[in-house]
Amino acid sequence: MKQRRKESGIALGFCGCVLLGALGMPFLHGANPIMPGADPHALVVDKTVWIYPTWSDGKGERFFAFSSTDLKNWQRHGPLLDFKDIHWIKDDGQDRHHAWAPSVLSKHGKYYLYYSVGPQNPTPSRIGVAVGSSPAGPFQDVGKPLLTGGNGFEAIDPMVFADPKSGKSFFYAGGSAGAKLRVFELNPDLVSFAREIPVETPPQFTEGVFMHYHNGRYYLSYSHGGWRHSSYSVHYATADAPIGPWTYRGAILTSDATRKGPGHHSFIRSPITGEWKIVYHRWENQTGNGPYRGSRQVCMDRVDYDENGLIRPIVMTDGSADRANGTFTNPINPGPDPWMQYYQGHYYLTTTQGDCIRMWKAPTLAGLKTAPGVLIWRDDDPSRSHGIWAPEFHFIGNRWYLYYTAMAATKVDTTHRMHVLESEGIDPLGPYHYKGRLFDPENDFYAIDGSVFQHPGDGTWYFLWAAHPGHRIRIARMANPWTLEGRSVQLEASGFGCEEVREGPVVLRRNGRLFLTYSACDTGKPDYKLGMLIADERADVLNPASWIQHPTPVFERDDNSGVFGPGHHGFFQSPDGTEDWIVYHGKTSSRYTYAGRTTRAQKFTWNADGTPEFGKPLPLDAVLAEPSNMSHRTSAAPTSTPRE
Repeated sequence: MKQRRKESGIALGFCGCVLLGALGMPFLHGANPIMPGADPHALVVDKTVWIYPTWSDGKGERFFAFSSTDLKNWQRHGPLLDFKDIHWIKDDGQDRHHAWAPSVLSKHGKYYLYYSVGPQNPTPSRIGVAVGSSPAGPFQDVGKPLLTGGNGFEAIDPMVFADPKSGKSFFYAGGSAGAKLRVFELNPDLVSFAREIPVETPPQFTEGVFMHYHNGRYYLSYSHGGWRHSSYSVHYATADAPIGPWTYRGAILTSDATRKGPGHHSFIRSPITGEWKIVYHRWENQTGNGPYRGSRQVCMDRVDYDENGLIRPIVMTDGSADRANGTFTNPINPGPDPWMQYYQGHYYLTTTQGDCIRMWKAPTLAGLKTAPGVLIWRDDDPSRSHGIWAPEFHFIGNRWYLYYTAMAATKVDTTHRMHVLESEGIDPLGPYHYKGRLFDPENDFYAIDGSVFQHPGDGTWYFLWAAHPGHRIRIARMANPWTLEGRSVQLEASGFGCEEVREGPVVLRRNGRLFLTYSACDTGKPDYKLGMLIADERADVLNPASWIQHPTPVFERDDNSGVFGPGHHGFFQSPDGTEDWIVYHGKTSSRYTYAGRTTRAQKFTWNADGTPEFGKPLPLDAVLAEPSNMSHRTSAAPTSTPRE
C-alpha cells in the first residue's frame, strides 16, 4: 500500500515571500513554484483560477483553496472542509486520518468537493463528497463515503469530469499499489453513482487521473512511478469517448536536473491568455533518483498541442531562477525543427507548430522556456494553410525572410511546398507579408526544409531543400530572396544505413570551408542523425563533385544519456561571438514515434583539422551555462552561421 506523507504546515512560502496564514490574506509568488502543497486540482470560474491542493496549516486535517485573477497574486480561502466536522471519518476505527487530493466540479450553480481520506493500511481508504454554493466554500459533507476501497483497490485520487458532448458526469478514481482505474457514471445529484463502467487501466498508470476535452478528443492523463522518486511523471492516453478505449501516447512531464517527480496534476485553460496550462506538484532543488524529503511545491506550466492534437512534452519552468544563475536546462521549447537567431540583445526561436508560425523571444535561453509564443503567420489560402513545418528566418539586405514548408488544406503530404514571407521592417517578430513560393520549374515536386546561405566568394545566395524524387537534398542559385534562378542540382549524401530520408540541410562556414550538415533517416526513428558534406569555400557549390562526404555521422543518438533521434538543427553564436552553438530536436523515447521531439541547445567546438566537433547530445538533467555574453554585444546584422 502507498502511504502518502502529510504535507507539513508552512510558515514561509518561497522567493523570500511570507505565506500569510490569516483567512483571505494575499501572497505573491511571481514565478514557479506557486505555493507549497501537492495534488493540485485547478478550476476556472469566470475569470478566476482556483487551486485546491493537499495542503496543511498544521491545525488539523482540512482543505483550503487558493484563487487568482492574474496568476501572480494568490489568495487563500478556508478551511473549506474540516475532518472534525464529518461524523463518518472515524467509522474505520482509526485515530488518525489524512486529507488528500481534492477535486472540485462546478455544475448546476453548485460546487462539489470530492476528496480522499486515508489511511490505506490497515483499513481501506475512502472518498467523500461535500457540496457548497461557492468555490471558496464552506462545503457540507453529504453524510457518507461515496466510495470505499478494498479487495486490492485503493479509493484515492478522485476526479469528476462533466462531458460537454453527452451532458453526463463521470467519476474516476484509484491507483497506487493496486494501480487500478475505476470509472463511474454519476447520477444527476452528483453525490451518488448511477453505474460503474468497466474500463481498461491504461499503460503506465499509477495514480492521480485527470480527464480533459480538447478539439473533439478526450485526454486521460495520470501519474506514473513512485511519488518520492524521479520516476514520478505524467503520462497520457486519448480516446473518442470519456470511458475509452484508450490509445496510449506516452510521457509528457518528467524530471529534469533539479526539479524531480512532477505529477498529480490538472489541466485548465487560462482565462487571461486562452493557453492551456498544467498545474502539478514537484520536488524542488533535488538531485539523484530519491527518495526525496521535504515539501512538494505546486507549479503551473504551458501546454502545447501539435498539429495532430497530441500533447507536446511539457517544459518545466521556474521563472527567474535559471536566469539569475546564468544556467539553463534542456528542453527550451516543446516543439521540433528549431531555428534560432540572436539579434539586438534577444534570442528568437521558431519551431514547427503545424497550423501556423510562432516565434519566441527572450534575452536568455532559460527565458525562452517561459516566453509567450507570438503568432507570426497563419494562412487561409487553401493551397498552403496546413502542415506548416520547419520555419527559418534570415536577415538578407534590410529585411527578414522567413522560409517555411506548407501543404494544401487537403492534407495530402505530396502537396508540401516551400514558401517565403518578407518582414515589413527589421523586427524578427514582424509583421510579415507573403512574398511567394520558391520552386524549380523542372523539379516542382514535394519540397520541405528550406534553408539559405551566402557564398563567401561572389556573395551569391543559394537555396537548399529536401525534394522528391527520393527525399534528397537539392541546391539552386537564388535571383533574389524569393526566387530561384536556373536549374537545381541534387547532392548525394549518405544515410549511414538509413536510406529513406535526407532533409534539414544547413551550412556552416569556417576555416576556408563550407560544412553542409543534414539530417538522415526518418525523423520518427531513434536513429535520426546528422551527416555532413564538406566543400572548399571557393568551390562551385552547384557541382556535386565539390562536396565530399564526411565518413561517419557527426551527431547521433546517445543511449546512455537517454537522447534519441537528434537532428533537424540550426546554428547560432553566443552574444559576444566567442562560442558556437547547435540547436536541434531530440526525444527521450527509443520507440518509432514522432511524438516527444523537443528543442535543445548545446555548445560545440572545432577539431584540430578544422571540422566541427558536435560531441554527443546531452541528457536533459545536464545543467548548462548560458552562452557567453561577456561583452554584451548587440548584433545589428545577424548571421545564421558561425564565421571565421
